[in-house]
Amino acid sequence: MPDDRPRRRHPRFLIDLPLTLWDHSHALLDSHALAHDVTPAGFGFESRRDLGSNAWVYFELRLPDGESVSGSARLAWLQRGDWGTWAGAQITSLSARDRRRVLRVIHGPGFDWAGLANRAVTAGVVIISVVAVRMLLSGDSELWMGFPLLAAALAAAWLYFLSR
Repeated sequence: MPDDRPRRRHPRFLIDLPLTLWDHSHALLDSHALAHDVTPAGFGFESRRDLGSNAWVYFELRLPDGESVSGSARLAWLQRGDWGTWAGAQITSLSARDRRRVLRVIHGPGFDWAGLANRAVTAGVVIISVVAVRMLLSGDSELWMGFPLLAAALAAAWLYFLSR
């Protein structure tokens, strides 16, 4: 029975981007590879080198604005030829900051809503902390009634945005 679910969950950035690849021991595999179809979840690439049986790679992807993102990826598929290797990589480790950089490149210029939400939640946590210290020093017990729920909600939101 064929699987009717869509293979891709993210829009692709259809451009060639310079890519450097290392193996699991950080030995250089290819410093002149090209990445295609970039998403925050993975990318396709071509390399003039035979990647052998590497199942995992470390990568550095150079974005059009001159910045670079780096992480690790699992090779989902390989197709070898006498000209080199075509492959698909599923990103397994990419920082939240680098993920936002990739999304900014894919979606073009616009507002960084995730960054704004993260700053707003961080500001909320700081404000709640200052208010809590004030309440502790003043001894006002009525203000403490809703504090645990509010603090837990802000902490959960903060952790959610830090994990993205």
